[in-house]
Order: sequence, then C-alpha cells, then structure tokens
Amino acid sequence: MSAPARVGGDLPAGRAGMPVHYRDVPAVTADGVAVHRVHADPDGSGLEMAVLVVADHGTRRVDAGRDELLYVLGGRGEAVVDGVAHDLVRDTAVRVAGDAAYELRSTGAEPLEVAVVSGRVDPGTPATVGPVSLDLADRAKHPAVSSREYQLLFDPDCGCSGMTQFVGYVPALRTPRHTHPYDEMLCIVSGTGTVEIEGVEQEVSAGWCYYLPRGTVHLVQNRAEEHLVELGVFTPAGSPTQNTPVE
Repeated sequence: MSAPARVGGDLPAGRAGMPVHYRDVPAVTADGVAVHRVHADPDGSGLEMAVLVVADHGTRRVDAGRDELLYVLGGRGEAVVDGVAHDLVRDTAVRVAGDAAYELRSTGAEPLEVAVVSGRVDPGTPATVGPVSLDLADRAKHPAVSSREYQLLFDPDCGCSGMTQFVGYVPALRTPRHTHPYDEMLCIVSGTGTVEIEGVEQEVSAGWCYYLPRGTVHLVQNRAEEHLVELGVFTPAGSPTQNTPVE
C-alpha cells in the first residue's frame, strides 16, 4: 500500500518523514538559491534536508554549531568556501563548517542540483581537521549487511564530528525489516525501488527523500538489475552497518 507523502516543513521530534520527491516541495528562493526543504527535525535530531537548485550563482549561510554536508546530484559548478573554489561535478561532496557563508556557482548548461543535510556538531566527539571537498570515486567500498556496499564520505575522520555521510548501494534484493540506532536522512541518487516505513510502502527513484528517526522499522527493496543508490546522512556519527533486524 502507499500513502501520500507529506510535503516539506518541520516534523514533530521522532516522527518519520515519508518519501517525497524534492520537486514536489515548493522551493523558496533566497540569495539566488532555490531551496526545496524536504525534511527537518529541529527539536529532535537537529537534522535538516533540502535540495538546492542553482541556475547561476547564490550564497548560503551555516549557523554556528552546525555543519552542512553537500552532495552533487546533477549539473556542474563551484563551491566557494573561505575564499577557495572547489569544483562541483556529480558525486562530489562538500563540508561547510558553521558560522560561515559560502557561494554556489553553476557553470554548466543545466542548473546545479545539490542535496544538503545540516546537523549539529558534537563537541564530545573528536574530529580531525578534514578536507572541504571529496570525490566519491576516490573513496573505498565496504561491505554491508544484505549483500549491500557503501562508501564513506564525511565523518569524524574527515572533520565532521556530529554526522556521517555515505553512499549506499542496494542490489536486486529486499532487505529485512530493521532499525538503526541513529537518526538518518536519505536521498535516492539513482535507480528505482520501494521503501517501506512502519508498514507503509512508497515507490522511489532519483530525487526522492525520506527521514528515519532512530528505531524506525523500515526496509528497502530493489527489483531491478541496476543498483538502487542512496545518499545517507545520520547522527550521531558512526558506521552505516549498525542495524537491528526485526524479522
């Protein structure tokens, strides 16, 4: 069965955010950036997910005590952070630390599309001084449960104390119903499949986003030969393999 997705806005603390395509969330344009604010849990995990669309150039500001993690879904351009330009192509990740502004520039024929998740820093978790940008192609693949794989991007080893950002690959299978001990926001990068959250199913494809507060029972199913590829960001930082089967 399926249910209508909620469209944008804040969620009550601990409430799951059903899958919704970012284009179905009306954009609010600020300083040249069209912001599709998909899911937000300000009073709980502190996570907020949006998809940014930049046709030319624009600026954003990250509040003090927070990190903003970007991932390029389409287009090409630059992110200017602390006066330094970083190339943006598909599958590039960028971290911007709080109490700072940064600029996004589109340099391609199509608008720049960027998935962004912001969250609180964790003063109790030591983090290295990490890079500003990472290329997914340079990151190692690791095995996960249910024959899945993942690639880590930003985490405490790369300068982000409060969150872990990764890309996960789901082959043609149905995962067991399971829960995670962390709060997680996800965006489908490519492929097609079905997400079930607390017994409610929704078909998903590139651009669909959803939110799983810790303890939420869910599963993912991919019936196609092509991998279902997901961008995930969760807090507190840790390993994407942490899960508890419930069936």
